Amino acid sequence: MSPVASVLSRAADRIEESVEPPKPSPYLNDPVGWVHDRLGGHLWSKQRDIALSVVGHRRTAVKSCHNAGKSFLAAQIACWWIDVHPPGEAFIVSTAPTYAQVHAILWEEIRKAAKNPAGDPLPGRVLQSDEWKLDDGTLVGWGRKPADQDQHGFQGIHRRYVLVILDEACGIPEQLWTAVEAITTGADCRILAIGNPDDPNTEFGNVCKPGSGWNTIRISGFDTPNFTDEPFPEKLRPLMLSPEWVEDKRKRWGETSPRYVSKVLGDFPEVGDDTLISPRWIEAARQRTLEPGPVNVLGVDVARFGSDRSILCLARGPIARIIGDFSHARTTETTGKVIAAKREHHVQEIRVDGVGVGSGVVDELLEAGHDVLDMQSGAGAMDREHYANARAEWWWGLRERFEAGDIDLDPEDDELASQLGTLKYKFTARGQVLIESKDDMKKRGLPSPDRADSVMLAYGHVAPPDEIVGNEDLDDDLAEFSISPY
Repeated sequence: MSPVASVLSRAADRIEESVEPPKPSPYLNDPVGWVHDRLGGHLWSKQRDIALSVVGHRRTAVKSCHNAGKSFLAAQIACWWIDVHPPGEAFIVSTAPTYAQVHAILWEEIRKAAKNPAGDPLPGRVLQSDEWKLDDGTLVGWGRKPADQDQHGFQGIHRRYVLVILDEACGIPEQLWTAVEAITTGADCRILAIGNPDDPNTEFGNVCKPGSGWNTIRISGFDTPNFTDEPFPEKLRPLMLSPEWVEDKRKRWGETSPRYVSKVLGDFPEVGDDTLISPRWIEAARQRTLEPGPVNVLGVDVARFGSDRSILCLARGPIARIIGDFSHARTTETTGKVIAAKREHHVQEIRVDGVGVGSGVVDELLEAGHDVLDMQSGAGAMDREHYANARAEWWWGLRERFEAGDIDLDPEDDELASQLGTLKYKFTARGQVLIESKDDMKKRGLPSPDRADSVMLAYGHVAPPDEIVGNEDLDDDLAEFSISPY
């Protein structure tokens, strides 16, 4: 071969090598091995099942208990997706019910994983703007929270390999699920929906049903490493669900409460037509940020006996916060705490459950010169046509506030959320609303809803003084809910 021909041959070989597609990653179908070898991480058994489901199924739905490493796993899968596919051909999208959840939870985990302290960093840079860009500026991922009704919120993404992560999926509205489907039509696209199964009457609830076309995986708290003999790094155990937490919630919430079923058992609770306040409304209230109103109201539920607790709820317009929680206190001590709370929080109106032991607190406040509303839950309703008693009218008014999005709850107060979600109601033969009594709730194995009652007292539409409604004034078909003013 002549020198010229030899040079041309070598040049042709180089051109052929330059256009030859890169070899597929050995981890293309092995996210578990990738996490171990690339990041030096560990996935426990259910996490491994989820990661492999993303490989083998176009749509994966994970209904999970609390503190099972959901967002950590989703971030690992997102990083694997970008690293194993050809540069620029893959894209990840994530969304959640709020932007704070997008930015501070999942994308914070992605930022940590992409730096890879165990080895070489992953390609490109993950920015504080929740965007992932390669070194040449190519955008390969973003976290977004479009408007709830925006079915076009994710348009403009055209890649062969698109992975969409729906974090805290139960709170994502149906319209955004439609938007996600629109960008994952290709055979090589994937959707991972993961979250606590709080409310079956959501799109997340629908995709978790049999026959939906989604591969559904459930994580019960009792599947997690601190409850099993599964090998697991000791340094990671404090990050996982603990037996102590589960036992505390069993006692506080009750094993049949919707919140225990969701947060501990990792399953959808039975939310029937008789549930007073939808879990979806409760979760929305916990994520909402509203402005305080001009009047501060203190709702006081006074403990009657035993394990019941006295609770003080401060309502600043739509913002409701529990500011006092104590038990085994004499009425004089409870009165003193109410007066101290009035001064500290500039309370203009005090409302006390005056039934039973609460009457003593009402009397002592009046004797001390403080105006107080004696909230008699068994009194007649202002609207007797629609409500069996004042308690039913107050609770229904609070339900309407939740439905309208006009209440802001403490996102850290799981006990309040649990109590609100356990309440049931029925209609009498005359079409009046009747709320389940505390005694009937205890028969179902549920604790007294003291925190929830204090919120109800703070917001109740107060009826004028009237007669207490006795058993003889109500219908005879109330065997399911015993008559009680509590």
